[in-house]
Amino acid sequence: MTDGNIAAVKKAVEDDARCTVEEISSLCGINSSSVFQILTCVLKLRKVCARWIPHLLTEDQKRERVRIASQLLGKYKNADQNRMYEIVTGDETWVYFYEPDSKEKNKVWVGENDERPQVARRARTSKRIMYALFFDCQGTVARIPMPEGRSVTRILYRDSVLSAVVSHYTAARPRTGVRGIKLLHDNAPAHKSVVVKSYLSDNSIETLPHPAYSPDLAPCDFWLNPYNKNYMRGRRFESRHAVGSALFQCLNTIPKERYRKAFSDWIHRLEKCIQVKGEYFEGLV
Repeated sequence: MTDGNIAAVKKAVEDDARCTVEEISSLCGINSSSVFQILTCVLKLRKVCARWIPHLLTEDQKRERVRIASQLLGKYKNADQNRMYEIVTGDETWVYFYEPDSKEKNKVWVGENDERPQVARRARTSKRIMYALFFDCQGTVARIPMPEGRSVTRILYRDSVLSAVVSHYTAARPRTGVRGIKLLHDNAPAHKSVVVKSYLSDNSIETLPHPAYSPDLAPCDFWLNPYNKNYMRGRRFESRHAVGSALFQCLNTIPKERYRKAFSDWIHRLEKCIQVKGEYFEGLV
């Protein structure tokens, strides 16, 4: 624990923050236990995994996230709670015929002398269906399976997805229809196409702004899609119909209060985005 050894260990970490205790020991000629003591007790360091983020944001993108978050908060944070009922949000997501259980789900309590249980590893199946899911504060608005082998084009999005959203409100609100509805979706090419913008304009549907590379600010990405995936884990389906039936059951298990909470969480996330100056905030200590 000499000053020279401490300086050597500090330099090794500064040169390569990923180096192991054994590598530092070999490089500096100091035994591993002393290296560990210097790292933890003297230098007060700890080793953590890097935080996964969706995208390496530029400064301009961070500022845009803050700008849009501020704009949306100005409109909805202190507004009458009923204003939230005017928002409908949605996105496309893959639903797999088999989604394996998470490692966390396989944890069990064992005694001091018990052996570790074994579980066969099963890969996620390649068979899958893309669904477009939309919801508002009152529940599911639309659940549309995409045709097999087709990507989501602007025409498909307009004719199959948005038309289903419009039909839902036309039936649910015969007098007002989609009047006053605000659509929150991401910036996928099909979503921001001229064809789609024209359709929304013709139906008097306003689009709320959404910053690029921001799944952490999209209710489908931070709540609904993970919820569906966890519900489907460990179950194997043999047909598109079986997948659709399970997804329908999954969505029906969600109480209305949880849909409303998704929008409250959205407001909280907008605030958090501003607090961290546009950085991704999930996983921050």
